[in-house]
Amino acid sequence: MLAFVRRNQVLLASFLCVLFSLLILSAAARGRLQRDPIGPLLLELMRPLQIGAQATVAKLKEIQHRYGTFRGLASENDRLKGRITELEAERNRLLEVEATNRRFRELLELRSQLPSGSLTATVISNSASTWFRSFVLDKGSTDGVLKGMAVVSPVGAAGQVVAVTSKSAKVLLVTDPHSGVDVIVQRSRARGIVSGSLEGAPIMKYVKRSEDIQEGDRLITSGLDGTFPKGLLVGTVAKVRKKSFGLFQYVEVSLAVDPSRIEEVLVVSAESPDP
Repeated sequence: MLAFVRRNQVLLASFLCVLFSLLILSAAARGRLQRDPIGPLLLELMRPLQIGAQATVAKLKEIQHRYGTFRGLASENDRLKGRITELEAERNRLLEVEATNRRFRELLELRSQLPSGSLTATVISNSASTWFRSFVLDKGSTDGVLKGMAVVSPVGAAGQVVAVTSKSAKVLLVTDPHSGVDVIVQRSRARGIVSGSLEGAPIMKYVKRSEDIQEGDRLITSGLDGTFPKGLLVGTVAKVRKKSFGLFQYVEVSLAVDPSRIEEVLVVSAESPDP
């Protein structure tokens, strides 16, 4: 018996305390305890535990409320992020539409100044070759595009059609070394040929040493090459160097058109505009 008590002394003590508390509470409930010296002591001992339990429950409720609020805010945050993404995409789409409309308005304005029969075309591919600089248009012979027609943008001359299929056309750019655009200096009327260069920037060839040409001079198409209508901007003079010998000056040109930025063009013939 003693061995059993020793082995289970904690359990038995807890059981006796609980039993004793229940007896006291039962007697108090029946009014048998007029003076209860233990009850107030137990209440006093239990008071911190009750306060702690109430604080814990209140804290748990607060945490639960905050968690619910956090989940709601997180969900709202995700929704707002999605909405912002949608609005950004819509803004980008509208900006692109606006930019496209602006480019087409410029093309239409230019078209009114060019020979009748000019065609609007879109660039669908761009050559990355160093030796042959060109791009391909989405219009071909079925649309009226012919080999030898000029290709221009609102900024200036871009190139010349060198090959045509039924649905597409290949354009040799002004930046290509094999190209050649007959130009005149708008200020002094000096004449030369602008073409690309393997060494770097495009140049103006065959400008006599006696010609008056200065940096910043505007170069426009002369209309004498049978390709480009007269008066289109080709570029400006970037550098002039007169050698101590030879017949011609070295003239470096800054082109008006950057082929890598062209998206839409006009394909035109060199015929004079209708009166």
